[in-house]
Amino acid sequence: MKDQIDVTVRRSPKYSVFIGLGAIVGILVAGILTLTVDPAQMPAGYTVAKGAGLLLLFLGIIGAFLGGLVAILLDRLGRRRARKYTVEAQIEMVDDPKELARRRLAEMRGEDPDQPSTAAAPNGHAAPNGREAEPNGDAAEETAQPSPTDDDPRR
Repeated sequence: MKDQIDVTVRRSPKYSVFIGLGAIVGILVAGILTLTVDPAQMPAGYTVAKGAGLLLLFLGIIGAFLGGLVAILLDRLGRRRARKYTVEAQIEMVDDPKELARRRLAEMRGEDPDQPSTAAAPNGHAAPNGREAEPNGDAAEETAQPSPTDDDPRR
């Protein structure tokens, strides 16, 4: 079945890159401001290292915030410049979800998905129609409850 669908193509910025670059610019500005400070003009109890740490923290956060804002603005501009296209799409309708699941499992195992699988039953016989055979009740009971032996240490 072939249909035509409308798609929108636009450029979108990576927010993490803009936020990271904004933080780096903020840290660089803090470093430059730290170099311009005269240690003699620092208030009592503050050192240049304390001032630099506060500037790094403060300007790094502000830079990251401003980088995020720039990314949002570029994203808005990208939405305005978006182009719309009509393309041909081929849609396959799946009638049986079990068949789809069987095909996916066969592909994961490296088997041919077009071949019906012959799953082996627990008793070693192949099941008809590719389904696993249920063990009979007697065999399940025998394996579920082992018989106690004389050399059991719990006795």
